[in-house]
Amino acid sequence: MESTSKSEYVSRINRVVDYIKNNLDGDLSLDRLAKVAHFSKFYFHRVFKSMTGENLSGFVNRMRIERSAYVLIHNRQVPITSVALDCGFSSSAVYSREFKNYYNMTPTQWRKNGDQQKSKICKHQSKFGEVTDNLQMYIDSFTQQPIWRVTMQNKSEFNIDVRHMPEITIAYVRHNGFYSMQDKTLFQSLFARLFAWAVPRNLFNPPATKAMTVFSSGHPDVTEPENLSVDVCISIDEETVVSGEVCKRCIPKGQYAVVAMTEATIDECSQAWDFLFNRWLSGSGFQPGDGAYYINHLNNPEEHPLKRHSVEMYLPVNLCDYFSRNPKVQTPADSLE
Repeated sequence: MESTSKSEYVSRINRVVDYIKNNLDGDLSLDRLAKVAHFSKFYFHRVFKSMTGENLSGFVNRMRIERSAYVLIHNRQVPITSVALDCGFSSSAVYSREFKNYYNMTPTQWRKNGDQQKSKICKHQSKFGEVTDNLQMYIDSFTQQPIWRVTMQNKSEFNIDVRHMPEITIAYVRHNGFYSMQDKTLFQSLFARLFAWAVPRNLFNPPATKAMTVFSSGHPDVTEPENLSVDVCISIDEETVVSGEVCKRCIPKGQYAVVAMTEATIDECSQAWDFLFNRWLSGSGFQPGDGAYYINHLNNPEEHPLKRHSVEMYLPVNLCDYFSRNPKVQTPADSLE
């Protein structure tokens, strides 16, 4: 009985966390979030802290600051004042003060020194240098869409293309805190818990069912490792009812940059992901969009003789057209000291 009750609490708090991330510029009052969780507002605040280790207001503020820090680095043409308002801050002055309290520098300083700041926060060593400059773009004869082909130092290749993806409903189990993508034990345990729920209900039927990893909260560029979270998921029908620690939400439809890897090592997957962010984005005409990035697992690497991965990695993107959509904005050179 106690285990069932705890699972229900986990499910409700996960629902609130997902709601906060998707509504950073909206109503995130105690009253509203307590309704999302289906708790009384007086009880909800205590439950949230006991489950997450953070006060509700502090968590909301951290989500807004970290989202803004990510945008400052990766969407450099967006004015800082607009970043502040889009992330839910009431004014540029409030934003500047809160940002400086959190990162010990102003938003302007963060943007000017973005690469250095990322290296201070991200604790993982990049192997980005193992990807060459061999990037070629061509038009696919069947789809008539551009595809970028990247050649790595070991002569293996991967492709990047931009796709319009439909909304995907997922059932997921969440891990909160530090994790490594190379931690096989952790991810096998997470998927085992998810499959223990899905398989008896006949909900896992590949290839129709997608097995996925969704990076659900935070990003190593801007979030301390202990505040990260990751979801292991399967795609489900919209009407599917979830229970216990298994939660349900949607990955939104939209435009995604997709890295396709076949029979790759986990290191090669990491290198391709670094290339997407650090090299491809800057010359592609796209910028990171809102929403989580995710991996669609196309095989079980444990069944491959060399333990190789076949995956598609999805990053939400949109066009770098901020100023054309906001003609009143004259210059991106505003600063908050």
